[in-house]
Amino acid sequence: MVFKLPDVFNSVFGAAVLILPFMNVFFELLLAYLLYRFIVGFLVPLLQTTRQMRQQFQDMNNRSGAGGTGPHPNPPGKPSPGRPDDPKNRADSMGEYIDFEEVK
Repeated sequence: MVFKLPDVFNSVFGAAVLILPFMNVFFELLLAYLLYRFIVGFLVPLLQTTRQMRQQFQDMNNRSGAGGTGPHPNPPGKPSPGRPDDPKNRADSMGEYIDFEEVK
């Protein structure tokens, strides 16, 4: 069945049919731009930060003696070089101890 449309219909909607391909291209360009902004503005910095943090963790593990399997710098029971052995000297270096009560 074929319908004969009035000439007014074709003159009104004919221009709209010509605009549709241009709108399609416009929306595709807009989508491509938004995708580009997402990748460049979010994914690339996220990947760079992840790579940098992974490198820092590897550097820390390498500095600590291959993952902590090496000897400790201060074995338990031996004081560190900067720590005084005598508790009396330790209190003097830390300052005066002040006992306080909590007020409710």
